[in-house]
Amino acid sequence: MHTGKNIKAMREAKSISRDTLADEVGQTPQFIEQVEEHEYEAPISVLLKVASVLGTDISALIYGKEFQEKSVMVTDKNSRVKVERKRDFDYENLAPYYSGRHMEPFLVDVYPVKADALEYSTHEGEEFHYVMEGALRIIVDGKEHRLNQGDSIYFDSSLPHALSAIGDKAKLLAAIYHSTSMSHVTRSQKMNDLITAARHLGGMKVVIVVPNDTAVEAVNRAIEEQVISEALLVGNSAEIPAEHKSHKDRYQIIDVETGENFEMRCAQKAVELIRAGEGHMMMKGNINTAVFMKAVLNKEKGIGTGRRLSLVSIFELPKLSRLVFLTDPGINPALTGKKDIKTSKDIILNAIDVAKSMGVHHPKVAILDANEVPSERVPSSMIAKELSEMEWDEAEVYGPLSYDLALYEESARHKGITDNPVAGRADILIVPHISGGNFLYKAWAMTMSADVANVVLGAQVPLIITSRSDNDMTKFLTLCASAVYSAHKLT
Repeated sequence: MHTGKNIKAMREAKSISRDTLADEVGQTPQFIEQVEEHEYEAPISVLLKVASVLGTDISALIYGKEFQEKSVMVTDKNSRVKVERKRDFDYENLAPYYSGRHMEPFLVDVYPVKADALEYSTHEGEEFHYVMEGALRIIVDGKEHRLNQGDSIYFDSSLPHALSAIGDKAKLLAAIYHSTSMSHVTRSQKMNDLITAARHLGGMKVVIVVPNDTAVEAVNRAIEEQVISEALLVGNSAEIPAEHKSHKDRYQIIDVETGENFEMRCAQKAVELIRAGEGHMMMKGNINTAVFMKAVLNKEKGIGTGRRLSLVSIFELPKLSRLVFLTDPGINPALTGKKDIKTSKDIILNAIDVAKSMGVHHPKVAILDANEVPSERVPSSMIAKELSEMEWDEAEVYGPLSYDLALYEESARHKGITDNPVAGRADILIVPHISGGNFLYKAWAMTMSADVANVVLGAQVPLIITSRSDNDMTKFLTLCASAVYSAHKLT
């Protein structure tokens, strides 16, 4: 799928030169030419930047139509997209370029499968199958149905179902309706861009340490939405939640015997898999957080980078046409402890890395405090001042700033602050203490019902630590953000 022709068409329609676009996204004009003219596919982080500069969403660059646009989309026989999903089926997507679709139409070649090798799947929504050639055996909720050429079946796809050809091969037209696709549930366009970007990567691999229901349910959703291609389950096979069987062709079980130091042995095995390049992200299941982190940060065999671990929460807030990155609302008690400026720098650098992976070319970082005037009576404000006076190559960093002055240009104008590089336009908010970050997080997520994704940085891959209190959207967006960030680090 070549995005370059769509970029060129939209750039020219808006009378933006290649030089201007290149400058805005931090690339060279030659790079933009390569993308537009020579079918070089730009990394997702660059596509997100281009979409922002062109004032559109990433769906427009990938599919040629903006997400919210309802249209007619004709797919000729040479434009079908083959989808590799299961070894016993060949899929062709009949509407690959209609963005925001609720239904997936496929042509499917089905091959014979032995009864003991049938692979069952379940997902929310409904399915319709029409047999075009041959004969089909389909089992839905334990009941077998045999369909010949011209027959059809419609069923609730949350029921366990599996199918096999009778004879050499069957060809069918399948329409799969996803009633609760996350693209249609999310309330924010920027988060929709994040979902589309994660899908465009073609699926990433996640390692789950001691899988539990929370982790497996989240990954199942990400598999169905084509964000995760494979999950490696590290734990005792007898205790792995049965829900993984609905997509068992996408799961690999790494069995670890129970007994002494079981959790640590699971975490160490997961770290080994990451070090070997077998996973793009590492997810905590039913394991003590301290044990999980100890294996990650082991100086000899861990996956630490030397940077402080920190949590970056990604929000889209009302009345702001940009993502807002909040750190640290969940791991570090304070921006700095005992005047440890290195810790402060690590927390800020982690947030800058995440923002850049989401398409923010030169992030604007606000170090929050009660007001914009540093005071010896407020030590955190003096630390903010010291940090803002340091050199930052990849971002504008300024502090202290109050919450309103950081986010809202109108507030900055009212106070006469017009020449500050960050005031009113902050992409990243750095809180002085975990309590303030936690208050903001819960106010935005619970009171304002804002969608949020959470990424833990400071290791070789993003760490995913979901909570039972997280809703399905937060878990899903966290996997999307982790996939996009991981792909950015690989480029």
